Amino acid sequence: MWKNWKFSIVIAAYNVSKFVLGAVDSVLAQTYKNIEVIIVNDGSTDDTLSKLNNYENDTRVYVYSKENGGLSSARNFGIDRATGDFIMFMDADDYMDKDLVEECYSEFLSTGASMVFFGYDSVNSKGQKLVRGISMEYRHQLRSHSQVLHLLATNQLNNYSWSFISAKSLLQKATKPIFPENMYFEDIASTYKIIGKASKVAFIRPVLFHYVQRPGSITKSPSVKQARDLQQIKENISDELVDVLSHVDLKTWMFFIDLARYQILAYHVLEHRKELKTLRMTILRNTPGQINRIAKIKTFFLKIRVYQFLYPMLARLRWL
Repeated sequence: MWKNWKFSIVIAAYNVSKFVLGAVDSVLAQTYKNIEVIIVNDGSTDDTLSKLNNYENDTRVYVYSKENGGLSSARNFGIDRATGDFIMFMDADDYMDKDLVEECYSEFLSTGASMVFFGYDSVNSKGQKLVRGISMEYRHQLRSHSQVLHLLATNQLNNYSWSFISAKSLLQKATKPIFPENMYFEDIASTYKIIGKASKVAFIRPVLFHYVQRPGSITKSPSVKQARDLQQIKENISDELVDVLSHVDLKTWMFFIDLARYQILAYHVLEHRKELKTLRMTILRNTPGQINRIAKIKTFFLKIRVYQFLYPMLARLRWL
């Protein structure tokens, strides 16, 4: 039976005047028509807001302006104002295919899932697919929330908040705030909370979303605050999922987070040599029995004590 569900697309916008129209237009072009676009202008200092005036006569578009508070703050602000049955998050410089919402709608309707993940790829500013960019094409399947949490814990599913649509009810049930404010890696800190409230989670095959990677976007060195935030996220996950995940899965997740922390601190090796040494021993001591090839390579470099020097160089080349 056809249902006229409404879909809310929440777009956080900060100094994206060159790109935001492309993102919004890709939403407005959806073949499924019962949508609303919640655009949160997060204290932009360029002409983002004036560009958004293009939509002042479109009743599907709602533009809100607030003081700059960061991506998490803007997303939380958007959640509070969304009136749809389902919510999707989108960055203001990315874009979606015109049938993304309709494909997800059909999956929600046919399976009774409350969360749908879809495929994505990385493209440059001209829309050309990047060989070394992030990408994912799923096999069509229906999973329980515990099975999907297992995929997260074992690094088989990425934490991108723009890679799924979820029922608004899941966000209402999850621990607030959905996205932690003033903290990096807000996707890692939020996705598991949403999944944990889902009865059934669907994965559909089509690649429907395009992550735009612009020149210079991967050249910034990570900050020590990022490592500290990951530690806090690690503690939160451990506390909240200790009775949900198996001991092996939880240990595996902690391993991958510690590895990410090590990689960040490797950019600051002189200031954090002692911490890197301690973290190296923790990672090697807690290496899971089953990890992918890339993780095995990383732990090998850790064992021979060269990873802290190799990683910053290899990361810039997108080799590890």
